[in-house]
Amino acid sequence: MKRFRYRQIAGWIVVAAIFAFLGKMVLDNWTKVKETPFTLDPFYFIMATCVFVLSYAIQVWAWYLITLKLGIAIPIRDTLESWFYSLLGKYLPGKIWFVLGRFYFYESRGKSRKTITMALYFETVTLTIAAGILFLAAILFFEEVRPFYTGRQMGWALLLFGVAFLSLYPPVLQKMLNWVLLRFKRETMSLSITYTNLLWILAVCVLAWLVGGLSFYLFVNSVYAVSSKYILYLTGALAIACFLGLIVLFAPSGLGVREGILVYFLSSVVPTPVAVILSILARVWMTFIEIGMIGMVYLLSRIRKRSNQRERDV
Repeated sequence: MKRFRYRQIAGWIVVAAIFAFLGKMVLDNWTKVKETPFTLDPFYFIMATCVFVLSYAIQVWAWYLITLKLGIAIPIRDTLESWFYSLLGKYLPGKIWFVLGRFYFYESRGKSRKTITMALYFETVTLTIAAGILFLAAILFFEEVRPFYTGRQMGWALLLFGVAFLSLYPPVLQKMLNWVLLRFKRETMSLSITYTNLLWILAVCVLAWLVGGLSFYLFVNSVYAVSSKYILYLTGALAIACFLGLIVLFAPSGLGVREGILVYFLSSVVPTPVAVILSILARVWMTFIEIGMIGMVYLLSRIRKRSNQRERDV
């Protein structure tokens, strides 16, 4: 327990240090910040919010497809509730709460723990590969940053993609999984999902990132005018920043980490102090939308349960 607390404290110190560094960067360039033509375009802002909500709906669709192919699907309304309620777990240190939340909803409906684990694995890997695809595409098509990436770096990236795609191949994955299960004297399992199914789910994940990237571009453009030629680049930057923020265990919801990575990539498009402000504003904007969506799902759930109760009473 003490070790866990020390890790929590260390994590918050790192997060605070990142924000302190970003804040100092803004203060050191405050003159430029004051001269920056910030605006608030209501049309772009509303469009950005609506499109961002759509990107989350597509992610829920991807999760539902995974559970459907693995044979642990629950009704779509329950899927929506479980997905958004478990989303609250990412705001706590350790990321384990997000996973535990998903386990709770599906195990309470009699679903196999091993199959739920596989579903979470496929969701994580497909979203990761989708983010990597868009990030790589953004680099290849964005001439300003392409010179900073050598052929050797691209070669390593392609190798990682090859390993990632192999990790999705059900026959190989099933052999590895069953080998581990036998080592621990557990019952083996058979994966009902096919590689074609997974490639289709991967395409849905790519779509989710593309829609999310478009919403991010619209949000940025609602505050600071940016050319539309940067849409793909901003999409790739957001995807890789969100992914790296997700895998960093000490930062709740990637706090600080995501902002730092976004600043790094946004600096190729806008002045660095502006990139800092945009990354922090994006965090606030996305957080409010997530909390609002969770609240809306909860409200709709309560209304549905009350309606069902009234029907039973009648």
